[in-house]
Amino acid sequence: MKTLYIVRHGETDWNKMGKYQGITDVPLNENGLAQAKACGEALSHVHFDRILSSDLSRALVTAESIRRNRSIPISTDKRLRELNFGDWEALLFSEIEERWPGLIDEMYLKPHIVRVPNGESFKELQERAWAGLEEFISANDEEETLLITCHGGTIRTLLCKLLDISISHCWNFSQGNTAINRVFYNGMGEFDHNILNLLNDTAHVDTLQGYQ
Repeated sequence: MKTLYIVRHGETDWNKMGKYQGITDVPLNENGLAQAKACGEALSHVHFDRILSSDLSRALVTAESIRRNRSIPISTDKRLRELNFGDWEALLFSEIEERWPGLIDEMYLKPHIVRVPNGESFKELQERAWAGLEEFISANDEEETLLITCHGGTIRTLLCKLLDISISHCWNFSQGNTAINRVFYNGMGEFDHNILNLLNDTAHVDTLQGYQ
């Protein structure tokens, strides 16, 4: 069995403003850096054998913050990038609704059907992200604990794949900034099953913000 810790990146200014942020390389803001540091402290007790990150800086810096002083190289893979939002990149929900009435609501209701104008569908995202993650997981047959840092939409589609759930349910998974997810991975064969052991753990962010 392999244990997968799948973590979303910290906050960016676009997250804070509500702009749609896909393949654009937007860095972590001050709060995002603090979140990533807190996430690293929350996972400081975990032994990681290998680390994989999206090549976008917000995910890579998050991975570096979690790695801390461990002597582990970080592999990057652009296939783990966020959904390509195409014409929606850098726009607010209200701006998208004004230009494409009803389409953004349909994306949230029917993610298995909608393809973003001049961007990607969630199925395309899932296929490329899973290809990258599967390759990383399958690099050896040893029992390992792996860290994967990437993006909210990417994580949602990967969880659907790992749990053999229709991608139509991808928005059923909350994913806050630096959310920690843990999956016990046994394989993708007919008689294998994977277990979602932890979902959207953001207790370290709540502590950072003074919540009890």
